[in-house]
Amino acid sequence: SGLTVLVVEDEPDALDLIRVVLEQGGARVTAARDAAGALAAFDAARPDVLVADIGMPGEDGYQLIRRVRALGLERGGRVPAIALTAYAGEGDRARALAAGFHLHIPKPVDPAELVRLVAGVAGEQV
Repeated sequence: SGLTVLVVEDEPDALDLIRVVLEQGGARVTAARDAAGALAAFDAARPDVLVADIGMPGEDGYQLIRRVRALGLERGGRVPAIALTAYAGEGDRARALAAGFHLHIPKPVDPAELVRLVAGVAGEQV
């Protein structure tokens, strides 16, 4: 409750669902449909948690998290981040974690589990 979450998802229905689930859990949600939109919203939103899809047109989620991490501590570059993705293999998980995500969650995810995971990763924020 009270967390600010930046959600990045190119599929409109999935974005709406994630937004509703997190808002019902008490989060304030800022949404973006691509990496460019997420980076533009990042400074204004100052999210407590970033939830991003991996497979997006243009810059993918891996490129997005690398750019976020490059922002540095003072601009929020260490924000806890969750990769919520259809890329569900062990190699995909390892790649997401190596890129800078804290968690790799395969789609589909149970709504209550998503809320729990977002709240849990927020506790890791430095």
